[in-house]
Amino acid sequence: MQGKAMETGGEEKEGDKLYTWETKYEKTWEDIREDADGLLTAEDEAEAYKLKRRKLFQHSSSVRLGMMRHMFVIVDSSQVMSDKDLKPNRLTCALKVLEDFVRVFFDQNPISQLGVISTKDGKAEKVLDLNGNPHVLSKTLCGNWSVSGELSLQNALSLAMNGLKHIPSHASREVLVVMGSLTSCDPGNIFTTIEVR
Repeated sequence: MQGKAMETGGEEKEGDKLYTWETKYEKTWEDIREDADGLLTAEDEAEAYKLKRRKLFQHSSSVRLGMMRHMFVIVDSSQVMSDKDLKPNRLTCALKVLEDFVRVFFDQNPISQLGVISTKDGKAEKVLDLNGNPHVLSKTLCGNWSVSGELSLQNALSLAMNGLKHIPSHASREVLVVMGSLTSCDPGNIFTTIEVR
Protein backbone atom coordinates (compact mmCIF):
# COMPACT_ATOMS: atom_id res chain seq x y z
CA MET A 1 0.00 0.00 0.00
CA GLN A 2 1.45 3.36 -0.99
CA GLY A 3 0.74 6.71 0.70
CA LYS A 4 -0.89 9.67 -1.03
CA ALA A 5 2.45 11.42 -1.44
CA MET A 6 3.70 8.46 -3.50
CA GLU A 7 0.53 8.43 -5.63
CA THR A 8 0.89 12.12 -6.49
CA GLY A 9 4.58 11.85 -7.29
CA GLY A 10 5.67 13.40 -3.99
CA GLU A 11 3.82 16.65 -4.60
CA GLU A 12 0.93 17.91 -2.49
CA LYS A 13 -2.24 18.96 -4.28
CA GLU A 14 -4.71 21.36 -2.71
CA GLY A 15 -7.65 19.62 -1.03
CA ASP A 16 -5.73 16.36 -0.51
CA LYS A 17 -5.43 15.33 3.11
CA LEU A 18 -2.19 13.78 4.19
CA TYR A 19 -1.66 11.04 6.69
CA THR A 20 -0.26 12.09 10.05
CA TRP A 21 3.18 10.68 9.26
CA GLU A 22 3.24 12.59 5.95
CA THR A 23 2.71 16.05 7.44
CA LYS A 24 5.51 18.39 8.39
CA TYR A 25 7.21 18.00 11.73
CA GLU A 26 5.18 19.78 14.44
CA LYS A 27 6.58 21.26 17.62
CA THR A 28 3.76 20.24 19.94
CA TRP A 29 5.67 21.33 23.03
CA GLU A 30 5.26 24.91 21.90
CA ASP A 31 1.48 24.65 22.40
CA ILE A 32 1.88 23.98 26.14
CA ARG A 33 1.93 26.93 28.53
CA GLU A 34 2.02 27.31 32.29
CA ASP A 35 -1.00 29.04 33.83
CA ALA A 36 -1.12 31.27 36.93
CA ASP A 37 -1.45 28.23 39.25
CA GLY A 38 1.65 26.59 37.82
CA LEU A 39 -0.35 23.96 35.92
CA LEU A 40 0.41 23.06 32.33
CA THR A 41 -2.30 23.95 29.85
CA ALA A 42 -2.57 23.47 26.10
CA GLU A 43 -3.14 26.46 23.89
CA ASP A 44 -5.04 24.38 21.40
CA GLU A 45 -8.78 24.87 22.03
CA ALA A 46 -9.57 21.21 21.51
CA GLU A 47 -6.98 20.21 24.08
CA ALA A 48 -8.23 22.86 26.49
CA TYR A 49 -11.76 21.48 26.12
CA LYS A 50 -10.51 17.95 26.83
CA LEU A 51 -8.73 19.17 29.97
CA LYS A 52 -11.90 20.89 31.20
CA ARG A 53 -13.92 17.73 30.63
CA ARG A 54 -11.32 15.62 32.41
CA LYS A 55 -11.40 17.92 35.44
CA LEU A 56 -15.19 17.91 35.42
CA PHE A 57 -15.40 14.13 35.67
CA GLN A 58 -12.75 13.71 38.34
CA HIS A 59 -14.18 12.26 41.54
CA SER A 60 -14.79 14.75 44.28
CA SER A 61 -14.23 13.91 47.94
CA SER A 62 -17.98 13.91 48.64
CA VAL A 63 -18.60 10.99 46.27
CA ARG A 64 -18.52 7.70 48.12
CA LEU A 65 -17.82 4.75 45.88
CA GLY A 66 -19.00 1.28 46.82
CA MET A 67 -21.75 2.64 49.03
CA MET A 68 -24.12 0.10 50.51
CA ARG A 69 -27.72 1.21 50.24
CA HIS A 70 -30.49 0.32 52.67
CA MET A 71 -33.92 1.32 51.45
CA PHE A 72 -37.51 0.88 52.55
CA VAL A 73 -40.21 1.17 49.89
CA ILE A 74 -43.49 2.46 51.31
CA VAL A 75 -46.46 1.28 49.25
CA ASP A 76 -49.82 3.02 49.51
CA SER A 77 -52.49 0.34 50.07
CA SER A 78 -55.33 2.75 50.77
CA GLN A 79 -58.72 2.56 49.05
CA VAL A 80 -57.55 5.14 46.46
CA MET A 81 -55.18 2.55 44.98
CA SER A 82 -58.17 0.52 43.75
CA ASP A 83 -59.13 3.30 41.29
CA LYS A 84 -59.19 2.05 37.73
CA ASP A 85 -57.70 5.11 36.01
CA LEU A 86 -54.70 2.82 35.32
CA LYS A 87 -55.54 -0.67 34.11
CA PRO A 88 -56.33 -2.93 35.93
CA ASN A 89 -55.90 -0.60 38.97
CA ARG A 90 -53.33 1.75 40.53
CA LEU A 91 -51.97 -0.78 43.00
CA THR A 92 -51.31 -3.47 40.39
CA CYS A 93 -49.53 -0.97 38.12
CA ALA A 94 -47.44 0.32 41.02
CA LEU A 95 -46.43 -3.21 42.05
CA LYS A 96 -45.41 -4.12 38.48
CA VAL A 97 -43.24 -1.00 38.26
CA LEU A 98 -41.73 -1.85 41.66
CA GLU A 99 -40.82 -5.34 40.41
CA ASP A 100 -38.79 -3.74 37.61
CA PHE A 101 -37.29 -1.31 40.13
CA VAL A 102 -36.19 -4.19 42.39
CA ARG A 103 -34.47 -5.92 39.47
CA VAL A 104 -32.60 -2.76 38.40
CA PHE A 105 -31.83 -1.80 42.01
CA PHE A 106 -30.07 -5.11 42.71
CA ASP A 107 -28.30 -5.09 39.33
CA GLN A 108 -26.76 -1.73 40.22
CA ASN A 109 -26.38 -2.36 43.98
CA PRO A 110 -25.77 -6.10 44.49
CA ILE A 111 -24.87 -5.92 48.21
CA SER A 112 -27.65 -3.54 49.20
CA GLN A 113 -30.84 -4.25 51.13
CA LEU A 114 -34.45 -3.42 50.38
CA GLY A 115 -37.57 -3.68 52.55
CA VAL A 116 -41.29 -3.13 51.93
CA ILE A 117 -43.81 -1.28 54.11
CA SER A 118 -47.54 -1.15 53.40
CA THR A 119 -49.79 1.58 54.73
CA LYS A 120 -53.59 1.40 54.96
CA ASP A 121 -56.37 2.04 57.50
CA GLY A 122 -54.26 4.81 59.05
CA LYS A 123 -51.59 2.24 60.03
CA ALA A 124 -48.30 1.01 58.63
CA GLU A 125 -47.05 -2.56 58.64
CA LYS A 126 -43.75 -4.05 57.58
CA VAL A 127 -44.51 -6.49 54.77
CA LEU A 128 -40.85 -7.47 54.36
CA ASP A 129 -37.88 -6.45 56.49
CA LEU A 130 -34.59 -5.35 54.89
CA ASN A 131 -33.58 -8.14 52.57
CA GLY A 132 -30.83 -8.66 50.00
CA ASN A 133 -32.64 -11.31 47.95
CA PRO A 134 -34.41 -9.88 44.87
CA HIS A 135 -36.40 -13.10 44.36
CA VAL A 136 -38.01 -12.86 47.81
CA LEU A 137 -38.85 -9.21 47.12
CA SER A 138 -40.40 -10.07 43.75
CA LYS A 139 -42.52 -12.81 45.34
CA THR A 140 -43.67 -10.34 48.01
CA LEU A 141 -44.67 -7.79 45.38
CA CYS A 142 -46.53 -10.48 43.36
CA GLY A 143 -48.46 -11.68 46.42
CA ASN A 144 -52.01 -10.77 47.45
CA TRP A 145 -52.33 -7.12 48.38
CA SER A 146 -55.59 -5.75 49.78
CA VAL A 147 -56.65 -2.13 49.80
CA SER A 148 -58.71 -0.35 52.45
CA GLY A 149 -59.00 2.86 54.40
CA GLU A 150 -56.65 5.83 54.38
CA LEU A 151 -52.91 6.22 53.94
CA SER A 152 -50.81 7.31 56.95
CA LEU A 153 -47.51 8.63 55.68
CA GLN A 154 -46.33 9.64 59.16
CA ASN A 155 -46.78 6.14 60.58
CA ALA A 156 -45.04 4.60 57.56
CA LEU A 157 -42.09 7.01 57.84
CA SER A 158 -41.78 6.33 61.57
CA LEU A 159 -41.72 2.58 60.92
CA ALA A 160 -39.10 3.01 58.19
CA MET A 161 -36.96 5.24 60.42
CA ASN A 162 -37.09 2.67 63.23
CA GLY A 163 -35.98 -0.03 60.77
CA LEU A 164 -33.10 2.10 59.46
CA LYS A 165 -31.76 3.59 62.69
CA HIS A 166 -29.43 0.66 63.39
CA ILE A 167 -27.75 0.93 59.96
CA PRO A 168 -24.09 2.07 60.27
CA SER A 169 -23.04 5.49 59.02
CA HIS A 170 -20.97 4.15 56.10
CA ALA A 171 -24.18 2.92 54.43
CA SER A 172 -26.95 5.09 53.04
CA ARG A 173 -30.45 5.04 54.50
CA GLU A 174 -33.24 5.79 52.05
CA VAL A 175 -37.02 5.72 51.88
CA LEU A 176 -38.98 5.53 48.62
CA VAL A 177 -42.69 6.36 48.81
CA VAL A 178 -45.08 5.05 46.16
CA MET A 179 -48.49 6.57 46.73
CA GLY A 180 -51.60 7.38 44.77
CA SER A 181 -53.49 9.18 47.52
CA LEU A 182 -53.51 12.95 47.62
CA THR A 183 -54.01 13.09 51.37
CA SER A 184 -52.56 11.45 54.44
CA CYS A 185 -54.36 10.63 57.69
CA ASP A 186 -51.66 11.22 60.31
CA PRO A 187 -51.81 11.14 64.12
CA GLY A 188 -49.60 14.22 64.51
CA ASN A 189 -47.54 16.78 62.64
CA ILE A 190 -45.74 14.95 59.82
CA PHE A 191 -43.17 17.74 59.45
CA THR A 192 -41.72 16.97 62.88
CA THR A 193 -41.30 13.34 61.77
CA ILE A 194 -39.55 14.44 58.57
CA GLU A 195 -37.17 16.74 60.48
CA VAL A 196 -35.99 13.94 62.80
CA ARG A 197 -32.91 12.24 61.36
